[in-house]
Amino acid sequence: MIRRLSWLVVPLVAAACGSDGTWYSLGGSKPSPGASPGLVANLRGLGSAVSGKVRVIDRGDGVTLLVSAVNLPPGGYSVAFHANGNCSSPNGYSAGPIIWPSAGARERTIPMFTNSLEGNTESQTHVSGLHTVGENGLAGRSVIIYGGLIADAQPNVPNNRYACGVFEPVQPFTF
Repeated sequence: MIRRLSWLVVPLVAAACGSDGTWYSLGGSKPSPGASPGLVANLRGLGSAVSGKVRVIDRGDGVTLLVSAVNLPPGGYSVAFHANGNCSSPNGYSAGPIIWPSAGARERTIPMFTNSLEGNTESQTHVSGLHTVGENGLAGRSVIIYGGLIADAQPNVPNNRYACGVFEPVQPFTF
């Protein structure tokens, strides 16, 4: 069986690799030079069993936000970006204040999602005005998943925060 499949695997791998050894999708275009694979934040529960990842990728005037989480109670959730890259406090208070792309942006739509009855979510949305690096950059900052709407935080109380993670560069996959 392995010998039969080898005639298929070798041409596929060769077709997916560029002459410089970089990996490209078979049907997609070559990434632009210097394109960033984005940032990822590994979520840890804040008094909950929530875990997962939040990834942001530069796209046009903002970022594409991808949320993948498990063990969320049924309901609606909001995502907020915070100034400090610190999730060490039990309620996420160490993440600091919420950052917004520009003055008056607090009135903009807040990324929201709902999860399945099993407590899992795979969500994607576009957030204008933010980027991975530079002005309004998220590198080194934190992201918090809120139950329902976002509210101002108080120390030593749960603050309807379920998970927190700090954005770091995505490590490219290498062979």
